[in-house]
Amino acid sequence: MKMRRIVTAESKSGVVVQASDLPETAAAGLPTNIWGFDQLPALPLAAEQVLGEYQQKGLFGPKGALRVDVMSFPPETSNPAPDLGALMAKLDFGTGHNMTPGKSGGGMHRTDSIDLVVVISGEGEMAYPDEDGELKEIHLKVGDFVVQNGNFHEWRNRSGAPFVVLIVTLGAERKAT
Repeated sequence: MKMRRIVTAESKSGVVVQASDLPETAAAGLPTNIWGFDQLPALPLAAEQVLGEYQQKGLFGPKGALRVDVMSFPPETSNPAPDLGALMAKLDFGTGHNMTPGKSGGGMHRTDSIDLVVVISGEGEMAYPDEDGELKEIHLKVGDFVVQNGNFHEWRNRSGAPFVVLIVTLGAERKAT
């Protein structure tokens, strides 16, 4: 999927706008960080704070951080979800990484974040363990919005086309239970 990032900032004479092409996401198979802050800034944002070349920050930030990522899940070639181990070695987790793999292996995991997920292309599933530990799935399609509150889940794509999601990640703190 081809995307552009359009960023605005304030100047003394009005609003300044910058548009830039983003890396192709459909072919990547890895998340692409397209925006973020380690802590939310005070407004107004001046041009020198946000314009220019964006420096990727990784997937997760510390508590109070904001990340925006695009993830394209390629169609799966086997029934079990792809294992996280190989993928994790390729990821830039950023400054707030705390991803916990699930006991069942595969792609099951949780993070110390609140994730706001919008399906922007294709179809897929989000699998999760219910209250009895049984694996459940919910089918997701373009326009669906998921609020993932730091619980275990995995993403699946059993379709024949890429499943692309936009993820806004808010860094959170997990308290011991």
